[in-house]
Amino acid sequence: MKGLRVLIIFIGLIHLIAGASLAPEQKVRYDNYKVYETTVENREQYALLQSLEGEFALDFWNDIHQFGENYDVMLKPSEQSAFEERLKQHNIKYRVKIENVQSLIDNEQPKTRSYGFDWENFHKLDEIYQWIDEIAERYPDKVTLFDIGHSYEGRLIRGLKISHKPGNKAVFIESNIHAREWITSATITYVIDELLASRNPGVQKMAESVDWWIIPVLNVDGFVHSHEVNRMWRKSRLPSDPTGKCIGTDLNRNFDFLWMYAGASSDPCSETYAGPYAESDPEIKQMTQFINTSIPEDTIKIYISLHSYGQYVLSPWGHTDTEVPEHYGEMMHVAKGFADALYRRYNTVFTYGSSATTLYKVSGSGKEWAYGVKGIPIPYTIELRDKGEYGFILPPEMILPVAKEVLDGFVGMISAAKEINIV
Repeated sequence: MKGLRVLIIFIGLIHLIAGASLAPEQKVRYDNYKVYETTVENREQYALLQSLEGEFALDFWNDIHQFGENYDVMLKPSEQSAFEERLKQHNIKYRVKIENVQSLIDNEQPKTRSYGFDWENFHKLDEIYQWIDEIAERYPDKVTLFDIGHSYEGRLIRGLKISHKPGNKAVFIESNIHAREWITSATITYVIDELLASRNPGVQKMAESVDWWIIPVLNVDGFVHSHEVNRMWRKSRLPSDPTGKCIGTDLNRNFDFLWMYAGASSDPCSETYAGPYAESDPEIKQMTQFINTSIPEDTIKIYISLHSYGQYVLSPWGHTDTEVPEHYGEMMHVAKGFADALYRRYNTVFTYGSSATTLYKVSGSGKEWAYGVKGIPIPYTIELRDKGEYGFILPPEMILPVAKEVLDGFVGMISAAKEINIV
């Protein structure tokens, strides 16, 4: 195992050194790229929209695995007229949701920066890591830093454990597994701060009642790439095919539980490419190894994979819509606690249910592994705001509202879990 870790670090260092000697990649712009909301009403339209991914350079912003849903699709200017014509030919209803993606990206850039870390701007990886170090120094009796290893490009994947007293059960949260979902790491850093410094008695009680294992940015390579090169980057940065044409794995399809069974792609160029085999990417292999070896067995009772967007709390099963897991009743009770508590602040509605029945089929994801392999009774994928008005590119002024309502949701979640003796 040590030999594998050394090899991964060595390969990553080679990539970093090689990258330093090359000219920096030109930043990708999305001027006049549009996001269309398409309404797929039957199987034929569903099949057509799937087939158009090969004809056009489509970027599906939400996963497309069943008909009867609306799908958000980003398209470059040169293909928009032809795409609209194809939709009209097949009577697929559509509307333009976002006229110019680049204008939203431009709006994300810092306008004002107060001293130190804040939640009025989106932060880069090095800023998040610096803040983690400051948090650990400020609360040495409550915060323990950890790392799970290095990414493909050699970056350290860091996390922190927050524990107010011994003997607690635990919540494990991984965030920003998809690089472009910046609101997830912005939200979880706010939650971390509140778990340590809140004056709200309800938050304090929640913080003290369980231990919190949190990785603010799991997909560190993709996250850096999304800041420095391509804002819309989703996957990891591990080369996906020998030609070098396609880069990256969808890390939330790479877990070793029913890998490639449903809702994942074997095409290296696809945004949902599951990798050449389960746990092919070091980010996933090392995280699962860390949970297996560094956290006492049967300690983690709640596993959360934090995502955007859509406003959902999704439980297993993802691979089937005809069966429910043994703990489904408990999962729904705790999900309701989260959604109800979150709603009270801004009236934001979160839908909850299993992935397969509520949104789409999926396998090889974090929550499925957490339940199917580790037996963690309450595992979720939580999709934060919004419903697609901004999609992945929320304006910075939405960070605090999202973070505050999610904190409320966590208070409701832990309270509901206590009601049924989960934690």
